[in-house]
Amino acid sequence: MLPHERSLVEKWKEEPFAIVGINSDDKEKLKEMVKDGTTTWRNFTNEQADGKISTKWGVTGWPTLFLIDHKGVIRHKNLRGEEMEKALEAMIQQAKADK
Repeated sequence: MLPHERSLVEKWKEEPFAIVGINSDDKEKLKEMVKDGTTTWRNFTNEQADGKISTKWGVTGWPTLFLIDHKGVIRHKNLRGEEMEKALEAMIQQAKADK
């Protein structure tokens, strides 16, 4: 998953696109992942599997992916691969059209 996410960040760096990670690992592990370049996007820590963020969002498995549009609306959950990229491309185009 992480190499694919890094490639998306690079591919769409000039577009209205961002990844935000909510990480359930401990803070030190997350710091190391950022330091060594494993994650290249903004991350928040949930600190445990049953933390506040995962509980509020109903996350029960990792990774759980939410695709949220430029208006803050969840459009998709748990898409992967080509299906996810097509959905993201459509969302980016819509964001650009709404500018």
